[in-house]
Amino acid sequence: MTVTEEITVKDFYTLIKKAQTDLGISDEDIERLPTVKSIKWEGKRWTQRNAEIIYAGIAFLFIIGLPSSLYVTIRKETELGKTLLTSYYNYYGDNQGLDEESCVYRMSEFLQDPFRPPVDCNECKNVTGIKYVNNLTHAEFLDQYAFSMQPVLIKDGQNGWTAKETFSYNYFSSVYSPDSEALEKVTRDCQFFPYQTKFSDLSEFFNMSEKRANGEGDPWYVGWSNCDGKAANELRKHYKLPYFLPPELDHSKTDWVFMGLPGYGANMHIDFVGTLSWQAQVKGLKKWILETPPECFG
Repeated sequence: MTVTEEITVKDFYTLIKKAQTDLGISDEDIERLPTVKSIKWEGKRWTQRNAEIIYAGIAFLFIIGLPSSLYVTIRKETELGKTLLTSYYNYYGDNQGLDEESCVYRMSEFLQDPFRPPVDCNECKNVTGIKYVNNLTHAEFLDQYAFSMQPVLIKDGQNGWTAKETFSYNYFSSVYSPDSEALEKVTRDCQFFPYQTKFSDLSEFFNMSEKRANGEGDPWYVGWSNCDGKAANELRKHYKLPYFLPPELDHSKTDWVFMGLPGYGANMHIDFVGTLSWQAQVKGLKKWILETPPECFG
């Protein structure tokens, strides 16, 4: 007569505990036993038994395989590569042609500071202060200031402008009036910097109370880029390219406006812009603090 005894799960774990206690067998040794492996994977699908291999394969595909395939596709200038790049630039680009883009992916602002290349400290060696000049010719500006580290303030740079008599909070409120195409486009497509204020966008900024706008409340300082053509035409009625700048240096079609009350301002930062830029102080006073980057060499 044959007697078959069934060992319950409880009995099995009791046996394992006894082996660990009496024989000093570790968990790793028990895991290596063929019987334990068989019990562990019994009834489980192949995907469950090989989950680690599957996860490693998926990670390899996304980290190495997919980027490598895209690189080869684009590098070989295949039709698929051109289609992918064109779609990418149409969605994320600045309306530039495919041949005018220098990078497939632009580094985020979060990574630009820690990974920016060091600069030569000697470029600022002879800079001892700000220079104030008048009647500057194109040649003088290009030769002495355009590509140097010397800060310069051209005192008569706003000759012929009407911005000083026109620009105000109320004026800009009328340009970007509620429900206007200009406000909608700027809010949707342009950049807005609230700095220390709590304004979420330009529409909220122009919706502040009259008392706060006039300085009877919390101070404010904001900046925004204008990417609306009609608004640009209106704003440029009151200013133009400064007389000392050669026309070939006027590359940007995007104007920026910064305005505020005493007390607030921008933090120390580096402007990552692809072209030369200039700023005009239309009204009031503004304090600028210029420093060499901490990682400069020389």
